[in-house]
Amino acid sequence: MQIVYHLGVHCTDDGGLLRVLLRNRALLRQERIAVPEPDRYPDLLRAAASVFAGRAADAAGAEQLLDGLLPGADEDETARLILSFEGFLAFPRDAVTQSQLYPAAAARSRGLAALFPEDGVEFHLAIRNPATFLPALSARRKAKGQEPLPDGFDAQALRWSELLERIHAACPEAGLTVWCDEDTPLIWHSVLRAVSGHDEGIELAHALDLPASLMSEVGQRRMAAWLAETKPLTDAERRRGIADYLERFALPERLEVEVDLPGWTDETVARLTEAYEADCARIAGLPWVRFLTP
Repeated sequence: MQIVYHLGVHCTDDGGLLRVLLRNRALLRQERIAVPEPDRYPDLLRAAASVFAGRAADAAGAEQLLDGLLPGADEDETARLILSFEGFLAFPRDAVTQSQLYPAAAARSRGLAALFPEDGVEFHLAIRNPATFLPALSARRKAKGQEPLPDGFDAQALRWSELLERIHAACPEAGLTVWCDEDTPLIWHSVLRAVSGHDEGIELAHALDLPASLMSEVGQRRMAAWLAETKPLTDAERRRGIADYLERFALPERLEVEVDLPGWTDETVARLTEAYEADCARIAGLPWVRFLTP
């Protein structure tokens, strides 16, 4: 069995990917892809916490986890198991330090892989421009009654490539798929397929919800009509069509992202964005990363 962990990260997905896959569970089941409901995760998370604390996992433990995640009759019929939780690598209060993104990522990814020692493991995650990620994460922390991000640290020193290198070093045999949150509306079909592994010719229900949410009602209707009429069979065809409708019908106010951290200026945002773009170019060159792009 292939175990697929969608790791988030925070402030990139907001549960959208899991919602689409859950709404297509019956269709995916036909392709031997299982998407458990999140209410089946508690035992998994408790086992993960045990492994994170240094206690070894074993095959019997993996079997018990599968019994909880899948109905017994489904285990032999499942080739791919999808698990999505933005807290796998950290909770918001522990997601960033002054020198690193997700400092516990190596130990946690190693622990997640160890939960199923006899199965293949893949990790999937979106990354986001620190110029918008850090303010969004700080706001998330404040909304949970936690301290916001501290003032004065060098956000420009934070690199997603450094995070990915730590995950790879911890789990060199695991597949690693990455995409930019900013690109997600354009490549949403590719992201869904990369995570679930479903056939490219299958059109998932609600797969247009994300790009449609950025458009006017006219654009939404026309894009839905285009999809019904043309029935595209490849991600490239879908991407070209969606890009065209976004270009013509996207609502500017839905594309705007508020950047609000004490002491930040337009120059700060520009510097962080330039560093992020350079970091993405580096990630695209890493041979062990599958980097999804428009």
